[in-house]
Amino acid sequence: MGGSSPGKKLGENSNMKSIRSIIVGLGLFALPVILHAQTSNRLPAPLDSVVSLAAEEQGLTLMDDASLPAHGTFWLVCSNGLKIPMPNPPTDPTTPVYALDLANNIYLVDGTQGQVAVNHGQTAEATVTAQANTVVDLISQVQESAWERMMVAVLGGEESTNQQDFTIQTSIAQDTNGLWLELTNAAPGLTGLNLHNATNAVYAIWSKTDLLLPWQVETELWPVDTNCQPFTLQNYGRQVLFVRAQDWTEVCSHQDGLPDWWSWYWFGNLNASATNLDDLGNTFAYDFVMGLDPNVISFSVEVTNNYFASINAPVMANISYGQPGYYATLVDDTNFQHAVWNNYVSSNLTVNLGMTEGWHDVWVGLRGHADTADEAVWESKQIKLDLTPPALVITGPTNGTVDVPMIQLTGYSPEALSSISYDLSNAAGTVTNQQVLVLDQYYDTNSLGFTTNTFQAFDVSLATGVNVFTLHATDLAGNVTTTNFSLTLDYSNKTNPPVAALIWPQNGLKVCGSNFTCNGSVSDPTASVTVQMVDTNGNTNVFNALVGRDGKFYVSDLPLNSGTNVYTLTVTDVANNITTTNFTVIQGDAGLTIDPISPNQTMVTGEINFNTFTVWVNGIKATMSSSPNDNGIYTWEADDVPIPPNGSLVQVTAIPNSDNGGYGSWGNGGGQ
Repeated sequence: MGGSSPGKKLGENSNMKSIRSIIVGLGLFALPVILHAQTSNRLPAPLDSVVSLAAEEQGLTLMDDASLPAHGTFWLVCSNGLKIPMPNPPTDPTTPVYALDLANNIYLVDGTQGQVAVNHGQTAEATVTAQANTVVDLISQVQESAWERMMVAVLGGEESTNQQDFTIQTSIAQDTNGLWLELTNAAPGLTGLNLHNATNAVYAIWSKTDLLLPWQVETELWPVDTNCQPFTLQNYGRQVLFVRAQDWTEVCSHQDGLPDWWSWYWFGNLNASATNLDDLGNTFAYDFVMGLDPNVISFSVEVTNNYFASINAPVMANISYGQPGYYATLVDDTNFQHAVWNNYVSSNLTVNLGMTEGWHDVWVGLRGHADTADEAVWESKQIKLDLTPPALVITGPTNGTVDVPMIQLTGYSPEALSSISYDLSNAAGTVTNQQVLVLDQYYDTNSLGFTTNTFQAFDVSLATGVNVFTLHATDLAGNVTTTNFSLTLDYSNKTNPPVAALIWPQNGLKVCGSNFTCNGSVSDPTASVTVQMVDTNGNTNVFNALVGRDGKFYVSDLPLNSGTNVYTLTVTDVANNITTTNFTVIQGDAGLTIDPISPNQTMVTGEINFNTFTVWVNGIKATMSSSPNDNGIYTWEADDVPIPPNGSLVQVTAIPNSDNGGYGSWGNGGGQ
């Protein structure tokens, strides 16, 4: 670059010792003295400041008003050392302006007014020296770099959305015969430029916001037209931006044969070296020579939940290997040419699902820094957009008024639920967050979801009067439904006694053994059931039954004495309505027994004293042994016996063979 030679630090020149001693001797604020420099109409009596002394040391020319251009790069140095580039000269004619590079319209503006801001804990001499050296550094930076012939200053930034608030200022006169940059426009977000006379394959575009800062690579260009290569840069809120271009064809900063352009092309940085290994175990040198992609990417798409209640769905790219530089997302679209690529910042991505509810095929694409869609890897995930709170349908009780103190609250939702609970308020008080269980789900292969999700709140105790329920339900996407309804408990019309039916044993049945289990059903599951027996000594014993939610009841271990036994079944509801039934059971002498049964067992065995009976087990005819064992007892076996799901009932009956022509088939002979 033309102009004076690079500047020196203060103290490197013998004249600087006397300059420094003059400034220090003046104290914190330098007094105005006559500066021995070129005569200027602009400054009749310039201030003797750190900037002016450094400028004089470096041999910079003090400009007058007539020589100053209307536009350029005017570096204003303040008393606190702050350096601010301006597109225009200062309006105050008493502010000294020095020529840094006349050929490129770069100037040094002394804005210190003879003052130096001393940092806390630092001597005035140290502060003056540091600030003076900062000025010299600024001068050196401008003078040293030949690349800055292609430097462009862009004024403006993203703080404003008004196009008129942006100004474009080219800081230098461009040599259009060689490689040069042309700034075409500056707008909120983007700055447009043209690269002219690019004759080789690849060029780096560098940038900085301050001449004292290091250059950073912004992008990489592969010109297709030597006349003009248009490109844009993101402003990122930068008010001042300096840009330069460099032919990158033969540049190898690591001196290892791996070009800088190759490192930037694949990884977006200059850190790659020839000996680095890719994820497949190859060296970068091998990948470069063989033309291979060193940044192969493998990943999967993961979500914490397949259901979303917002159109913006967070998804995560779980990287197995590779370094993504860009990402793109598509929804219900497998044409990857439609992808819009964004800078990859983290594995947490957001996908816009649109407003259509239902299942969507979400595609996530990742590629390295290389600006080629062919290198992209795509993975998909099916997720559902659900913006509608779940509907709740109550199926029981069906009436608003009930006459039982305990109910089974049942219903269903047409979609799967993640949680459901109820609150209940009545005369007894208020309970909250009570459990409701989802009992069954139906999977619809057309809608690809669970429908008719039945639920039940078990054994809900009511109080007389109004009972207010509040149901809270949340679907898998997080949508919440809250609904209220009331049930009134009223016994005033409960005048009929409950209906009871004896299932086993039937009245007059012969039963083997010394005890048995009685079971039956009652119309009111909340009623109490007892069985009363008077023994041969006249003693009365009362046995309480267990009553299930379905109205089925069981009384275990009822005593069975020889001969005929008389029992009284009593059912009493909450309104004290009573039903009484008597039945008799005769102790049999066939010696019918059943062996213990384990869970999921379908073969049932046992013994009997005589071979003149046919044994039936839950409707399955058993096979009798042909001869008795050593104790004179016959054994029997029934295979593939249907056992109820809860395994609660296995009924074994022995019927005389004389019945029904010798087949023992539930006739008139009286089983045991």
